[in-house]
Amino acid sequence: MDSPYDVVIIGAGVAGALCACELKKARPDARILLLEAGANGVDLTERAEYVEAYQVSATQPTTSPFADLPNNKDRWAPSSDGTGDPFTMNNYYVETGPDLFKSGYQRMVGGSTWAWRGNCPRFLAPDFALKSTYKVGADWPLDYDELEPFYARAETELGVSGNRAEWDGLTPRSTDFPMPGIVPSYGDEVVRRALAAIPAIDDTPVTLITNPQARNSKVYQARPACRGNSSCVPICPSGAKYDAGVHIRQARKLGVEFRTGSVAVKLLAARDGGPATVVFRDWTTADRAEERVDGRQVVLALGAIETAKLWLLSELRDDSDQVGRNLMDHPTEEVVGLLGEPVFPFRGPQTTLSIETFRDGAFRKATGGFRMTVGNDGWGRTESPAAALDKLMWNADAQRIRTFGQPLRDALEHKVTRMLRFSYSTEQLPDRDNRVTLSAEKDALGVPRPKIAYRIDDYSKRSLAYAHSVARRIWQHLEDTAGADQVDPKQPSLGFKGSGHTMGTMRMGKDPNRSVVDPDGRAHGFANLWVIGASVFPTGGTANPTITVAALTIRTAEKLAAAL
Repeated sequence: MDSPYDVVIIGAGVAGALCACELKKARPDARILLLEAGANGVDLTERAEYVEAYQVSATQPTTSPFADLPNNKDRWAPSSDGTGDPFTMNNYYVETGPDLFKSGYQRMVGGSTWAWRGNCPRFLAPDFALKSTYKVGADWPLDYDELEPFYARAETELGVSGNRAEWDGLTPRSTDFPMPGIVPSYGDEVVRRALAAIPAIDDTPVTLITNPQARNSKVYQARPACRGNSSCVPICPSGAKYDAGVHIRQARKLGVEFRTGSVAVKLLAARDGGPATVVFRDWTTADRAEERVDGRQVVLALGAIETAKLWLLSELRDDSDQVGRNLMDHPTEEVVGLLGEPVFPFRGPQTTLSIETFRDGAFRKATGGFRMTVGNDGWGRTESPAAALDKLMWNADAQRIRTFGQPLRDALEHKVTRMLRFSYSTEQLPDRDNRVTLSAEKDALGVPRPKIAYRIDDYSKRSLAYAHSVARRIWQHLEDTAGADQVDPKQPSLGFKGSGHTMGTMRMGKDPNRSVVDPDGRAHGFANLWVIGASVFPTGGTANPTITVAALTIRTAEKLAAAL
């Protein structure tokens, strides 16, 4: 048998790839293997293929760039557009309800960063102390000040654009952003002017600020500045938006070894700290036979659902009974309408401005916070320009043409150029009954599919309702002062989509009876098992998780490097 690797990292998304780079820079002589289920490349050729697949798709769904990848064609990953449609999600989850878990992910080299929007707000200081501050949820075993230096390093690694002056009052910083903020789109400036005089809502000011994004506002890391293609989700054509391919390529140059097309199915770990064995199947071979590799240290970076699934498949000890529990997302929705003047969407990133003032306050004792973004992509998932064209042209009830020619052109121009949406992503509390377990049903690789029990609790429902109310009042101001119309008024009893922010299942904490990993990311009771990614989040806050994932990863890599 070959001698063990110093470190085996399972999963080549942002956490795994960044961890590999940090470890190799700290310990150049360390032998590190990155094991990944996907088998795609991360270079310009692959990007061009994904862009073409998206552009030639008739309706351009967010799943289209990656539809031909094996994890989607063979249905062993839940590619998703956030609606929770089991067919769109490849029927991968075995859902037991009462609600659908609507967020998916890509099992590919680079992970879901291929298809993310790139938003990188930090957690607020109270997000780390939800239980002690508001008597709900849980506290983290570290605070904002402890993580702040790692946030700064993470922003440098990912290349985050932002305006410090707008954020110092929310998330105090020790350094400037690596790049100035993305310049707001024309439509954003129209909206900013239209809302300049909006009164406070429930004594909370409605303030639009530039959203921090892992998207280049200038040339950075040999990648171009954003060209404004407005297809951030699902694919950036130019590479201006960060994806984990940045650190995959860096890791290769540093000498990290890679094994792709390799799905981990079991982990054999000794609690005395002896080398651990990772059992995997290479699905690129005809027989898909099981193979093994040993590591003195093993890092699980598979995302919240796959990490919990691998732990359960391995039948590793779970003294706290927390593995797989506390699955969270940021339930999201939007309110759309037409502004009174053209905003000309689809020019620039899909969002550059956000409203952060509703993320925290005494209301969090009973209702979750939320953050809101101004959409620069028309009506987003609600209605694409192609769908708008179809509705204007075709009378579905009468099954006949409604209008065509110049009248259709005029109607389309009038509608599409004025499309605007306010999207909100809400806070969800950890719930031990929201969990991942193993299903008796197997995927195409012969591995048990994840069984998911999930519900939106009353706290989250109130958050969704309140966010909708705020969005609707913003629209009312625009109707009264800026000629807005066709505002969607509906308030479904439980209207939500998935935001793709899959968190929880491997909670971190100081008490081994109440958590899976310690504050450094090391599994309780194991000397050489580590977990990185959003799976370790005790709570989800309201911020998109990626920059916090990156900050925690750098911190854990520092601790792991010291242990080698």
